[in-house]
Amino acid sequence: MKGVAIALIVAVFLAAGVIGYGLFNTTVQVIGKGLNTVPAADLQGDFEALRTAVSQGSFQGTVFKSGELGDARNYTQRVYLLRIKNPGLVRAEMVELQIAPIAQDVLFYGETGEIDIAPGETRDVWCVLLTEGETHDVRDIVITYYLWGHAHEVRFTYDNTI
Repeated sequence: MKGVAIALIVAVFLAAGVIGYGLFNTTVQVIGKGLNTVPAADLQGDFEALRTAVSQGSFQGTVFKSGELGDARNYTQRVYLLRIKNPGLVRAEMVELQIAPIAQDVLFYGETGEIDIAPGETRDVWCVLLTEGETHDVRDIVITYYLWGHAHEVRFTYDNTI
């Protein structure tokens, strides 16, 4: 009988440890992986598609400045790539990136499909920012996701020293 009691106590401590680990590891880890900066004039076809989508109101993303897009030579496309790791025990669902804009930012879009990250899994997620004029690469990126139906958010500052 004493052996059963000891086994139950050990089982309770193990279960408490697993629950504690799950509760304290509910934040995803974000690592800046890469940035690709390209003048929009070098991607004329993509830029024209963006211009058409914005003017027709069919753009799937966030427009920071209203009005028509000008000449492609005045814009730069920045593709931010983040590596996101889920160290917890629960699937991170509906992961989404959002950029806190500065005055020169024109529009932003990211992956269109639903992004889920399984426990222990690492995944690369990208987003595109179109900027006007000369500006720096440093941006605050907000990563939102859901665990057990509850919203969580992580702020990450992407800078060019990575």
